[in-house]
Amino acid sequence: MKRLSLTRRPVSLAVCALVALATTNANAVGTRTFVLDTLDELSGGDLKGVAVGSDGVVRAGLTLGNVPVPDASAVWTALSLADGSTLLGTSPSGHVMKVSGDQVSVFADTKELAVTSLAEDAKGNVYAATIPDGKIYKVTQGKAEVFVTLPDTTHVWALAFDKTKTVMFAATGPEGKVFRVDMTGKAEVYYKSDETHLVSLAVAPNGEVYAGSSGKALLYKITAPGRATVVFDFPGEEVKSLALAANGALYAISNEYGEQPEVPRRTGGTRPASASTSSRPKPGKGTLTRIDAQGRPEKLMHHDEFHYMSLALDSVGKPYVGTGAEGRVYSVDDQHAISLVADTDERAIGALGLGGLPANATRPNSVGGGFIASSDTCNFHRILGQGGADAVWTSKSFDTGLAAKFGTISWRSTGALEISLRTGNTDKPDSTWSNWSNPLGAPANANVPDARYVQVRARWSKDANAELLEVSLPFVTENVRAVLTSVDASMKGSVHDSKEGLAASGGEAPKHESVVKVTWHIDNPDQDALRYRLAYRREDQKVWRDMQRTDEIIVSPKLEYDWETAALPEGKYRVRLEASDEVSNPPERTQKDALESQTVLVDNTPPVFGAIAIAGRRLKVRVMDVVGPIARVEVAVDGRLDWRPIAPVDGIYDATDELFDADVSTIVPAGPHIVAIRAFDSAGNSVVREVDAN
Repeated sequence: MKRLSLTRRPVSLAVCALVALATTNANAVGTRTFVLDTLDELSGGDLKGVAVGSDGVVRAGLTLGNVPVPDASAVWTALSLADGSTLLGTSPSGHVMKVSGDQVSVFADTKELAVTSLAEDAKGNVYAATIPDGKIYKVTQGKAEVFVTLPDTTHVWALAFDKTKTVMFAATGPEGKVFRVDMTGKAEVYYKSDETHLVSLAVAPNGEVYAGSSGKALLYKITAPGRATVVFDFPGEEVKSLALAANGALYAISNEYGEQPEVPRRTGGTRPASASTSSRPKPGKGTLTRIDAQGRPEKLMHHDEFHYMSLALDSVGKPYVGTGAEGRVYSVDDQHAISLVADTDERAIGALGLGGLPANATRPNSVGGGFIASSDTCNFHRILGQGGADAVWTSKSFDTGLAAKFGTISWRSTGALEISLRTGNTDKPDSTWSNWSNPLGAPANANVPDARYVQVRARWSKDANAELLEVSLPFVTENVRAVLTSVDASMKGSVHDSKEGLAASGGEAPKHESVVKVTWHIDNPDQDALRYRLAYRREDQKVWRDMQRTDEIIVSPKLEYDWETAALPEGKYRVRLEASDEVSNPPERTQKDALESQTVLVDNTPPVFGAIAIAGRRLKVRVMDVVGPIARVEVAVDGRLDWRPIAPVDGIYDATDELFDADVSTIVPAGPHIVAIRAFDSAGNSVVREVDAN
């Protein structure tokens, strides 16, 4: 007999489960509410001049300018000069770009694949590390001269000067070396690690050199030529950047990719059309760690959704991190309070400059106040200030699951804000969405069109110091019927209750139960709470009878029921299941659906034996059952549990009456023995009889 299952309807394109922040409001049947009050819920959209903290508060953040950087796909490094301009190291053209005000120009062309690091000596000379030919250039306006070519080196990843700015150190690959270079261009190996690439550097005032590796993500402290210890072994594969604070604390960003980071190489010709690993195709996981002056590590921040690309400290040592996906900048304080302070339209943040930015992120200095340089595409964002009348927070789009009617939007804030809504039926806002509603200064209904998706926007035009603490938006969707897609019913212990059927010969026999297990699946687009009602009838009757007790209520998320059949006559039955969303909707809006199972055989009586005879080693037996077909007959000898199957005369188990005429000489050895015969029906009922064999 086939497994009793009926699937009459295909599952519709399932509407995604409502986001976790949509909660049922018990005071309004069917009403749910988006409550936005956490960093995750508030930071998924666009931030212009605002910041979102881990305390779930949106407040004034960094206001950014925007200057495109031409002829570049990635910014690897940046250096602020005394005149307020900034130099950028880029790829794939190997240019050093100069940003002065809103003007960008080529400062120098190294004709290399990428400029990976920039450093300035005591006399104001600028040096550029490059890949993939192991060269360090001395660059001036319009000119790039090779200062030194490091031996056995292809990649110069990072440069750093000592406190006198007369000795330069270079982190390189592919042999994992740190070179010491004096101002005459003389280079010598200062330390060789066991890693292939050292990619980050920092030099302490006492002359100790810190180097981070790519490979095993190790942080080395080099105290003298050839002498180093591992300060920390980070999870992942890369220590991307290092920064030293005035109090002696060392900050490090490390990344986990699940594989070794890609190393850029030339792909033919003098330079490839595009080459950059500053933003990886697939995001990794980023971690910011602080190692204090006593060498104690402390993890300050971690993201599983993206890796980190850049690191900088502000004027009082507060760390800022640029991400390798989403193009965002985060900061974190000593209490591990995280703030998303800037959100660009680009993919990655290649370099940060926060030297003139105070710890509380208020107005930076007018000259050299800070910048954010992005990649994919390349833009230079000067930090113009904090907040202001143009500050705007826009939420991510929230999915109600179905077309919804939106109610009164309310919010909590410390000052005056203007709130607007817009709606649409695509997950990403496009031209088909509604216009932004008229701004609201107090809770009210924005009267936006009914739609599946919604966005919220807040403007700081009335109070630059206002803080947005929470947004609540109730909504109700049209009530859509939940549709039953399948109802299955089978007796526990039956052939149809197990993928394997009856137990293998020699194994423990299944225990028959008089319980029919009913299971079902349902497509519930609007995620309403559901009530289920079960009924049954004999196949030869028309009357449906309640399966549940009068005081027994079955509600979602339950999707199964055990039906006790011990008091029922044997025979074939059908099960009917009704699903109703009456729990979530008033009577006039309630929707119902019902579905029947295929037949289920109720059989609580074991088979019976007819005549049993054994002559020599030939066993003849007849096995019968009133309701279900015979499913298996087995033989064992002298009480051993080594049950061996025999086949019916016609070779197939398909009837309620089966005859057996089997040669059991390979099962029953010579001599007198007790032969046990065990028979099963399809419901798992079994019976055992014995016969003497001489």
